[in-house]
Amino acid sequence: MDFLRRHFDRLFLVLQVWVDGLVTLLGCFLGLWLYPRIFEVPPPDVRDYAQVFLLITGVTLFTFWFLDLYRNQKSILNVEEYRQIAKAVAVSFLVTATLVFMLREAQSLEGTEHWLYALFRKPYELLKLQGTERYSRMLFLVVFATILFLHLLQRAWMFRLLEIAHEKGLGNVNVAIFGTGQEARRIQQKLKLFPTLGYRFVGFLDSAGEPVPEQIGGRPVLGSEDDLHDLLERHDISLVVVAKPELEEQELIALCKRFEDFGVDYMVLPRLYHFFTKRYTITTLDSLPLITPQSAPWRPIYSFAKRAVDIVVAAVGLAVAAPLMLLIAILIKLDSPGPVFFSQLRRGVHDRVFRMFKFRTMYADMCGDAVTPQHGRDPRVTRVGRILRKTSLDEIPQLWNVLKGDMSLVGPRPEMPFIVEQYDELQMRRLDAKPGITGLWQVSAARNAPIHENVDYDLYYIENQSFFLDVLIFVLTLGTMLKLRSTN
Repeated sequence: MDFLRRHFDRLFLVLQVWVDGLVTLLGCFLGLWLYPRIFEVPPPDVRDYAQVFLLITGVTLFTFWFLDLYRNQKSILNVEEYRQIAKAVAVSFLVTATLVFMLREAQSLEGTEHWLYALFRKPYELLKLQGTERYSRMLFLVVFATILFLHLLQRAWMFRLLEIAHEKGLGNVNVAIFGTGQEARRIQQKLKLFPTLGYRFVGFLDSAGEPVPEQIGGRPVLGSEDDLHDLLERHDISLVVVAKPELEEQELIALCKRFEDFGVDYMVLPRLYHFFTKRYTITTLDSLPLITPQSAPWRPIYSFAKRAVDIVVAAVGLAVAAPLMLLIAILIKLDSPGPVFFSQLRRGVHDRVFRMFKFRTMYADMCGDAVTPQHGRDPRVTRVGRILRKTSLDEIPQLWNVLKGDMSLVGPRPEMPFIVEQYDELQMRRLDAKPGITGLWQVSAARNAPIHENVDYDLYYIENQSFFLDVLIFVLTLGTMLKLRSTN
């Protein structure tokens, strides 16, 4: 067991490679089985594709490695991993198709001295595929679509398996935070909120000569950098997060050098960390690095497609849900006096005010502008309201807001005007995108905390909007609803 704990990350990575290989092979054979059933054609001979399936598996595993999918990464929602998987499978498809084409051309020249065959002789003799002239292009598309679906599914399962392992203490590393200010406490709260990342927080460290309390938020201050080596060994600290942006450059360099000398990993919260919530490029002026923010890309196709999907889904959703909405309306009227719908002014894109609709879940005389209930036991919530909030059925009327164009299916959650008035410059950036019924924050473990305290989720979404990210958030939302978790 001790060996497993000490080498957990490496062993889990080996397991992931094996699982990826097996899933790729499974996707190949499942795609081969699906192909004749989708296109109503005679089933192909498995023997014609056995060799190319091995080629696909090898190319896919190499592409996963090349795109850093086998690097130990700590992620809260695995969003970037899903994006990289989609990219890796697409690259694997292109590489495999190119190899098959080149090998097919080389095969037709076998026995000749043509320069093209001489060029491809070595890879051809190594891979020499049989029956390439019978390969179906549509079958290849079905196979790689199946591979993509299975990999997204298995990575979600493996991600959950990793979370369970960390919950049980496997692979966890002891982490200290250097700093005791606001930024250090914010990082400590993140570590507390996401124990499944595999970080075991042991305490704070700080600069020598600075007065600090013995505890901060109930967690110990271990000591100062004067006793750094002793503290690192005593508490078996493997990673230090430097969360003290006010450190001068030379102080920070000297501190990081000491961590390197002691063989301890470290991460640094940069002084201008809010700046890094935007897209940027790093250029150099001679030897001086310069950080340049990028302007938001113009996405006409994405914007058109997103709006089209919003209209279609909202219209179909309202039509299909009409009988359910009628039943909910009757239950609300029987449960407590007052209107069926609850409407409230919210701030939308570019700070535009609109009226958002939901099913009423609270008693009519308590439905004012106040902090949203954080749990179903809130005395303001009705009996029917508890069920509606737990199942997210109270959100159905917002499809009307989507149809009107006030909201989108996916986007930052709209806030009440009195909260937006207290926003700082960073939080105001939430208003750069159309608000949504669901979003990245809603499918995270932080969804039960106030929206304005977790602005980083919305900023990530705004800077990385894409059709793939929207679909991923929508799928994660369905998973959350199926688990009957509460939403705000």
